[in-house]
Amino acid sequence: MVSCIASAGVLGSLMRHRIAGLDQWLAAHCMLFVAFGALVSRHGNYSPLIVLAACSCVLTAAVLILQGCRRYAGRPVICLYECLGLAASVCAVVYWTVFAPNENARAAMMSGVLAYTRMAVGWTIWNSRTFRQRQYGHWLVILAATAGTALHAARVIQCIFFASPTARALEPTALNIGFVSAGILSLLLLSIGLVMLVNASLVDHAQHLATVDELTGLLARRELLIRGEKLLNSARSSRRALSVAIIDLDDFKVVNDRYGHPAGDRVLQNFAIDVSRQLRRTDVFGRLGGEEFAIFFPETVKEQAARLMEAILSSAGVSKANADQPACTFSAGIDECSFDDTLGDLISRADAALYLAKQNGKGRVELASSDSLTAA
Repeated sequence: MVSCIASAGVLGSLMRHRIAGLDQWLAAHCMLFVAFGALVSRHGNYSPLIVLAACSCVLTAAVLILQGCRRYAGRPVICLYECLGLAASVCAVVYWTVFAPNENARAAMMSGVLAYTRMAVGWTIWNSRTFRQRQYGHWLVILAATAGTALHAARVIQCIFFASPTARALEPTALNIGFVSAGILSLLLLSIGLVMLVNASLVDHAQHLATVDELTGLLARRELLIRGEKLLNSARSSRRALSVAIIDLDDFKVVNDRYGHPAGDRVLQNFAIDVSRQLRRTDVFGRLGGEEFAIFFPETVKEQAARLMEAILSSAGVSKANADQPACTFSAGIDECSFDDTLGDLISRADAALYLAKQNGKGRVELASSDSLTAA
């Protein structure tokens, strides 16, 4: 009960983050708390109603944990044969509790369902697309699910073949205490693993926000500059060329004022898509902020980078209006690194060339030197 309270408290505090599967995990721990509370409150004197309530809560919790794991992994929640199997299990529990009381049969049925759900949980997390990150939470859930599967499968065998016909399922014998203790431990490990999965999702989301610009899907400013620094260091060590283009959409404020910010957002998104399609695989494209972007061109001199930008500028996908967005052009300034440059030096010179392109009429590409290329 203490484990369920602690896990539910932690999971509940994370509900605002809307992680897939979290609400099922929270509901499952609440159901388990109710089941354990109902059993503890009777001090071993279990009426059929209490037994049915506890069994129903435990089965529901097992299914909710499985559903939550499948939602977390982006898989279908539950299939038809599982629904039929669960319905049959509930009917069997009712039958062996009310109509033909048989604690061994009921315990075997309950353990069989729990073994299946634990196995399905482990299989789901093992095949989860997020498992490639090899995080501790995934391993802990798999370990707990494997241990729970083995434990409940052993309980099924014990109830069917080795239990005394007159034995009570929760009688405090050494074997029952061992099964219950191991079951609680595996549940505790599973709960901790689920909490770790939620934490891993939050960390991944934070890293994604720090790396990817949410609107355009391009590299965010911080990650773009980190990549640029690495490219600059590599260019200096290998004594190869590296060029950078600083890009600014022309008259973007007019687009926002005339068509509204949603239209402006679509312009930024379509611009990012159109440019990305025309870049090489080695080029690094990101958003510096607002309507300003940057592209790093590894092993490319500035004249070649300027020709690439000219081709992009003159393409219909960028310079002409689509049916659902206003027309938009851009200006760009380009420079090439020297071997004693810092990243700030390189960007500053390209930014100065961008300012010159704006002064010279916009919709054009300028080199940081006196040379320039003008858009058609």
